[in-house]
Amino acid sequence: MAKDDFKFSVEIPVRFSDMDSLGHINNAVYLSYFEEGRVHYFRKLFDLPSNDTSTLSMIVLEIHCTYKTPAYYGETLRVYTKVSWMKNKSFEMQYLITEKVSGRTIAEGSSIQVSYDYSNQKTLEMPKEFRTKISAFEEIPEKLE
Repeated sequence: MAKDDFKFSVEIPVRFSDMDSLGHINNAVYLSYFEEGRVHYFRKLFDLPSNDTSTLSMIVLEIHCTYKTPAYYGETLRVYTKVSWMKNKSFEMQYLITEKVSGRTIAEGSSIQVSYDYSNQKTLEMPKEFRTKISAFEEIPEKLE
């Protein structure tokens, strides 16, 4: 994965509370960094206000993270985020985390999200507007057959 493969990124400063007893960022925190990337991606693409948490109904089905180098308190990370494919009800996001100053790769990962109706607790087809906007931004098909 290369940062040139991504059209969106956000900077995240490493907080003291992100550290573990070994002095580097705890492994579980990287999933939060992916989440921050995902949230900012959708806020930008769909012009959502910062307090809007319900417009895009989706759940994370699975998530993967490959750790490359440790990150430390005081560093600023850049989280690159993109949608790599979409189907009727699901889509994959890919992530790349680099350290801002050195550019070293910190972690790479992916997650699969599913469009979800929280009221009825069942999956549903992604709205056409959602697929069209992402397809145009990422230059990918609106859905895989």
